Amino acid sequence: MADHTYVATAGFSLDGETGEINVGLVVGSEAALLVDAGGTAEQGRLLQQAAAEITELPLTTVVLTHAHADHAHGLAGIETATSIAHESTRDRLALDPATPTLPSRAVSVAAAIDLGGGVRVEAVHLGRGHTDGDLIVVVPDVQVVFAGDLVESAGPPQYGPDSYPHEWPATLDGLVGITLDHSVIVPGHGPVMTRDDVFEQRSRVAAVSGEITRLGSLGVSVEDAEDRTEWALPFAAVREGYAVGVKQARAAAPVRQLPLV
Repeated sequence: MADHTYVATAGFSLDGETGEINVGLVVGSEAALLVDAGGTAEQGRLLQQAAAEITELPLTTVVLTHAHADHAHGLAGIETATSIAHESTRDRLALDPATPTLPSRAVSVAAAIDLGGGVRVEAVHLGRGHTDGDLIVVVPDVQVVFAGDLVESAGPPQYGPDSYPHEWPATLDGLVGITLDHSVIVPGHGPVMTRDDVFEQRSRVAAVSGEITRLGSLGVSVEDAEDRTEWALPFAAVREGYAVGVKQARAAAPVRQLPLV
């Protein structure tokens, strides 16, 4: 895809659905780094094997973009590597009895990894969106950004009960802000994207936030929400995050009646 930066797809089956995730490999002069680990220990083992076919350098680091099983559970099959995730991702994985292996290092805002030869990788938490622990992985010298499931091109971005619909637009503002017109953005699923693609998806996510707030204030249930407005994204992608979005909007709403406390 770019100098010392590679992308491969890994198939997954989760909750009866099948698809592919994007996995990244960044190679320096001294070490290599993997972005996401796949969904099973076997998949993680195969990804490490595939990395060894590209470079003889040791795979020293794995960065998880978020906690969902299709991206994180393959960590169990990857040996000798330090694994990095946002602290919220590590906490969420620790609560999941199905998690086979926890990340060995948690970060709150950012971490920099030097792979040698001037190849530097930055794992950055721009804010909450798809989950509370979304990390993007930036390779600055080639302007490649692995964005995890903050953006998708295989379909619309997916909302879940662990999403933050009203913070997601600002997080994507941050992604737009750190990229350039020629940057390559690798989504969690689907072909690579441009900065303009991210901006367009950001506008749709913002529109969804507004509609969740409006309908929630009217007491519209998730069962009725689909037919009450024209959604900027397919409602099937929003459905699982609607209730939590309503709850978050209500919690953030200003107090409009006296007494204020």
